[in-house]
Amino acid sequence: MKKVILTVTAILALIALALLVTQHQSLPSLPTQASPTRVASESAPTRPAASTFAPPTRNGLTPPSLLYLNENRLYQQQPDGTTLMIASLGDEGDVMSAIKLKDTVFVLRRKGLQRVELEGGKTGMVVWFDSMPLYGELIRTSNDSVLLYSIASESGCSSTGIGSMLGLYQIDNHASRLFFANDEHYIQPLGLTADQQSVYGFPRGCAPGFGEIWLISTDKGEITAKLIIWDATSKESSEGRNAALSPDARFLAFGTLVEAENSVRYRLRIFDLEDITIESHELPNPPSHIWDGLLWSPNNQRLYFVLNPGLPYDEPSKSYGLWNLDIETGIFSQVTSIQDPYMRLGSISSDGQWILLQPEALQSVITYVHLPTGEQVAISLPPGVVNQIVWMIVR
Repeated sequence: MKKVILTVTAILALIALALLVTQHQSLPSLPTQASPTRVASESAPTRPAASTFAPPTRNGLTPPSLLYLNENRLYQQQPDGTTLMIASLGDEGDVMSAIKLKDTVFVLRRKGLQRVELEGGKTGMVVWFDSMPLYGELIRTSNDSVLLYSIASESGCSSTGIGSMLGLYQIDNHASRLFFANDEHYIQPLGLTADQQSVYGFPRGCAPGFGEIWLISTDKGEITAKLIIWDATSKESSEGRNAALSPDARFLAFGTLVEAENSVRYRLRIFDLEDITIESHELPNPPSHIWDGLLWSPNNQRLYFVLNPGLPYDEPSKSYGLWNLDIETGIFSQVTSIQDPYMRLGSISSDGQWILLQPEALQSVITYVHLPTGEQVAISLPPGVVNQIVWMIVR
């Protein structure tokens, strides 16, 4: 496999950016007046705390239990099929995104941000929006005490008709604020910088690709730098569906399409934000591409993805399976085979042992993959809830 390490100055005109990489600096500063625009509403728990016990599967493996939403209720399901309702979430608008941090689930609704305590099922709205967004997403950051969210709104100044706002919610002191707005693009946030003072985000337009990453100050609420990650004059362009920031905020991974004579190839690039270098990796089994997205291991050492034949917009009849890239060695390895080419990466457990795969079509069966062995465990769910599964609980 060919691995090329290029300095940024050798491949494109990247601006100089010095990042102080430390996990112990202060959180993004939030003013004392930063708070939800309305008083948070709460509901008392209606069910006992959920058990995290899960019986072992074959070969003695015990996958995590599962959290999912169905009809405005939060459930936990064990691999043996035992299900417990944790909380009723009320009618606060459609669910746009959800994430589990520590012992709390956060749900982004059309009306605002909702907090659900797994211990006891207590719920409350912690942020209310002035108007209902078109869609939005929650982003895990390098600090589990800070939650990042982005919401999309209609805009007459954008070529897509969509603008966006970015916000932060500080979990420990319940402080929140919107810190950045843009009328021309929907800004997809990738996470906080290593010093936790800025947000990496890329502006989406009509085309799926992207050419730059913005650094947006959480304190000043403005763009402080732009990282140009590909040369518009070259025959290599970014493939915007796949971009992922490592949990420690050091590496940015993204895919590129390379136009060669009578062919198009797909590459996986790893941008080292500390050393300001880029590593380029040719994918296995060319021509091939990464389907759906990229998922980092919690220890920042491996990058997981579903590998399919052909190009991103082909319609493959098979899949090459679940693969990973070892960041230190640059070696690709197949984790397990997959028959469905449209299987999506759901989430990875916090101990890095399990990945959840979800079928694109509405089905009642999802699949756990045990990463050290590649063993697959199928889990049955109530019909119609597969697209609302977003978290796993580790024992």
